[in-house]
Amino acid sequence: MSSQSTMSSLLLVEDTPSLQMLYRTILRKAGYNAICASNGQEALTKFTESKPGVVLLDLMLPDSDGMVVMREMLALQPSTRIIVITANGSVNAAVEATRAGAHDFLVKPLGDIRLISAVANAHAECQRDLPADVSSNKQANDAIDSTFLGQSEVMQHLYEKISAVATSMAPVFVLGESGTGKELCARAVHLKSARSTNRFVTFNCSAIPHDAQEAELFGQAQRGNAPSSGIKAGALVKADAGTLFLENIHDMAPSVQARLLHFLQNGTAAPTGGGEAVRVDVRVICAATRDPAEEMRSGKLREDLYYRLFVIPMHVPPLRDRGEDVNILARHLLVQIAQEEGKTFTGLSSDTAAIFRKAPWRGNLRELVNVLRLAVVLHDGPTITPQMLPPELVGYAGAETAATQTGLPSGATPADVLSGMTMAEIEELVITSAIRRNAGSVPKAARELDIAPSTIYRKRESWSN
Repeated sequence: MSSQSTMSSLLLVEDTPSLQMLYRTILRKAGYNAICASNGQEALTKFTESKPGVVLLDLMLPDSDGMVVMREMLALQPSTRIIVITANGSVNAAVEATRAGAHDFLVKPLGDIRLISAVANAHAECQRDLPADVSSNKQANDAIDSTFLGQSEVMQHLYEKISAVATSMAPVFVLGESGTGKELCARAVHLKSARSTNRFVTFNCSAIPHDAQEAELFGQAQRGNAPSSGIKAGALVKADAGTLFLENIHDMAPSVQARLLHFLQNGTAAPTGGGEAVRVDVRVICAATRDPAEEMRSGKLREDLYYRLFVIPMHVPPLRDRGEDVNILARHLLVQIAQEEGKTFTGLSSDTAAIFRKAPWRGNLRELVNVLRLAVVLHDGPTITPQMLPPELVGYAGAETAATQTGLPSGATPADVLSGMTMAEIEELVITSAIRRNAGSVPKAARELDIAPSTIYRKRESWSN
C-alpha cells in the first residue's frame, strides 16, 4: 500500500448536503480526497468498491441505522477505522459504537481541528505497516495525535486560536505543563497552515548536549574523501519550507541562541565547520515548560531572542482543567492500550469516571496513559473500576465517591471524608472542582470562590512544583 493510496482511502457518509460539502472541503485542505455517500445503501456500495482504510460515518442516516452500517462494514473489512459522528446529546450512542468496534467518535458541531485530528490519527493507524521514515511519509509526520482531542471550553478556545494564527508567519510560543501536549499543539498549527504539505521538524534542546546543538541545528561540514564527506543537513535545512519546532528553548546553549538570533534576522544558515550559507524559509514554533520571561530574567534565555520569538503565546491547559475531556481521552486511550496488551477493556465505571474528573493529574496525559496501562496490565475488563487504580489516585475522589471507596456509611458527610485531608489538600480540591465546574475558566472559578484569579494561578503553580 502506498502513502498516496492510504491518504485517498477515506469514505465520508453524511446525508446533509451542506455538512457533507463542509467536511469534504476541510478534509481536502488537509490533503484528504474524500469519497462521499449520502445514505446507508450508497455508503455500503462505495465501501465495497473503494475498500477505504478510514470511514467517517454519521449514525443518523435517512434509510439505515448507522450502527448496522458500521457492523456490516467491519464484517466486510475488519481493519477499517470507522469514526462515527453523532449529534450533541447523543454521546451514549457514540460510546456504544466505540464498544462495537468504532475507532473514534465525533460530536456535532465538528471543529475542523478535531475532525482532522481524528482522521489523521486513524490514517496513522492504517499506516503502521509502512516504513517509519517521516521524510517520505508526510501524513505520519503531520498527523495530530488523538490525545489532542477535547470538547471543553478551554480546548475550544485553543482550537480557535490555532486556526487564527496558522496562516501567519509570526513565531508562536507554546506554554504548558509537562505532558499537556505542546508538540501536538504545534503540529496542529503546522497542519492548518499553508506549509502543511512540507515537513514538521522537532528539535528538542533538552535532549541534545550543548556541544552538539549547533551542528544538529545548523548542519555540519564533513571534510575528507570518504563517501560520507560533504554537508550533513541540520534541523533548519530539513525544515525548509515547513515548520521548525524548538522544544524546551530555555535549554539551548547560549552560543547557539546567538546563531539562532542571527538566522532569524537574515534568514540564512551556514553549516558548522565551514561551508556556504544557504537561505532557509521556516516557520518557527517554540515551547517551554518554564516561564520564558523568568528564564530571560535569570539569563538562561537571551533577551533579544526572547522578544524575537515570544510573539504569539499559546497556553495548552493542564488535564485537570479540562473537565469531562479526561474521560473522553481515557476511553479512547483505553481501547488502544487494551488492544496492545491483548485485553478486553472497553470503558470506565461511573465511579472511575468521577475520580478521573477530580484527580489533579500533575503528570497530565503521560500520567493518564500510565494509570490506564497499569490497570490493563494487572487486570482484565471489560470495565476499569476504582479498585484497579493506584490508591493515591482514588484519594482524590470527591466526598461522595471517597465515602464509597473508603468504606464509610452511605450517609457519610463531606466533613467525615475531608477530616482525613490536610488543609492544603482541601484547598486544592475546592479550587480544582470550581475550575472544572466552570469548564476550565479560571476567572469564572475565581468569581465563584470570591478570590482573585491571580491567587488561583499562584496556587496552581505551587502544586506543579
